[in-house]
Amino acid sequence: MASFSYFNVANTAVTTIAAKQVLDVGVDTVTGSALPLVGSPRSIVFCNRDADGSACTIDLYIDGTSSTIYILHDVVIPGGSTLVLERPEINYDTIVYALKFELKSVSATQLVDIKLEY
Repeated sequence: MASFSYFNVANTAVTTIAAKQVLDVGVDTVTGSALPLVGSPRSIVFCNRDADGSACTIDLYIDGTSSTIYILHDVVIPGGSTLVLERPEINYDTIVYALKFELKSVSATQLVDIKLEY
């Protein structure tokens, strides 16, 4: 059964939308290794809900201890539009990386809704 996370972003602060995962106490019976709790999202939906209809610019990246890898960089979403990302584009190692979102352009009316499906 799918599970979901939701975010409403209205400022330029970096938002961690999927933190690094800790290992579960469960063990893979084939390899004997610990199993991750959730894993990377199956899909991410970004909706630009700007009240004035203005476009927004966003970044989406995975951030590890020693590296940052951009999935989206300075991507413009027109006002009233939705952007959907699915695997394999957003498949990553959740033990090493956290998934972060940044709204690069913001006005008094700017709002981006984010939905992650696991």
